[in-house]
Amino acid sequence: MILIVGNQHDDILYFESVMSNKKQEIILGKYPVTVGTIFNQGVVLVDQVKTNYVSSALILHLIEKYFIFLIFNVGRCVAFSHDVKPSEIAISKRVVAGDVDQVNEDNVKYGQIPGYEQVFVCQDDVIGYLTDAFEKRTFSSLKVCNYISTSVDYHRANQVDHLKECEHLLGFANNVVFDNNSAGLALAADLKKVAFVSVKVIERYIDGDKNINTYLKSLKEYTNIGKAVVTCIGDIGHNEVITEGGGK
Repeated sequence: MILIVGNQHDDILYFESVMSNKKQEIILGKYPVTVGTIFNQGVVLVDQVKTNYVSSALILHLIEKYFIFLIFNVGRCVAFSHDVKPSEIAISKRVVAGDVDQVNEDNVKYGQIPGYEQVFVCQDDVIGYLTDAFEKRTFSSLKVCNYISTSVDYHRANQVDHLKECEHLLGFANNVVFDNNSAGLALAADLKKVAFVSVKVIERYIDGDKNINTYLKSLKEYTNIGKAVVTCIGDIGHNEVITEGGGK
């Protein structure tokens, strides 16, 4: 099955509206999920996936319970670099856990979980399918981005000064966005060899104002994200390329 993950319920409303054969379940006594079909493909929807702590544990459980082979992580993110801008769609290519610091304990880089690569890489085939779907169904502006994922909700650029080195942020020079659940999801996907991609609308710059206007403006792109992901689901199907998971 395919899993679609949201930070809040608004993130997955479009998918609920186009899903057939819907039924709801409660997972772990706490998290409601909706199970159904889109283009005759089994799909699971879950929201309230906030922080990398929740996403790693919950997504791992969902992968095992529903035999997930592909994950779309949808919602909103914030831009750090000014080569991406609000209202653009940020498709993840690389994901780093930006609040992990084990440098003094293990022979690792900042942002690297011991035992794993520093960067989780999304599969090129999935990015390709998704990019094609956006081009077919929407007029959205897309950027393939580097996601720095932390469980901290940053509101000022100087809050991430500790991540900078030679004007790079954890090794990334451009197309950098922040969110709060992609790294945990990427970890779970890596453990189970499942393909994943985050596809989120950029709500604001990291040091920009967060208010109802920026939220409502970003919501306008939710339908386009929904159209593209649904088209992608129809195009992909359950094939050998996707079941291999991972990415290079």
